[in-house]
Amino acid sequence: MIGTSIWLLLSAAVMVITAILHSTGGANSVLGPMLEGGNPHPDMEIAPILLRYLWHALSAFMILSAAAVAWPDTPRGLVVLIGLFWIALGLADIATSHFKHPGWIPMAVAGILALIGAYR
Repeated sequence: MIGTSIWLLLSAAVMVITAILHSTGGANSVLGPMLEGGNPHPDMEIAPILLRYLWHALSAFMILSAAAVAWPDTPRGLVVLIGLFWIALGLADIATSHFKHPGWIPMAVAGILALIGAYR
């Protein structure tokens, strides 16, 4: 088990900020306009509601991972796993958006800070 270090608290803070920006700014600039254009799946009435739910659920999971990273005495293996997952999310963002979506930056930073904190 590891104690809570400044690196883990910084990682958690970046995760929470990313979640807030994702849930507010992203929902307004990406999700809203997409849904205003009409239901992306007209044969599935629940699609817009489900899409909005999933968008915000992702933000909630970001906050949950921040809590796990910042929680005192979280097992090192879990912190490493969360850090690697955030880095993987950043790499997947780069691969899918070709650097057009800036989300890879805080995802990678949060993951790297978690890894640093896990071994400090």
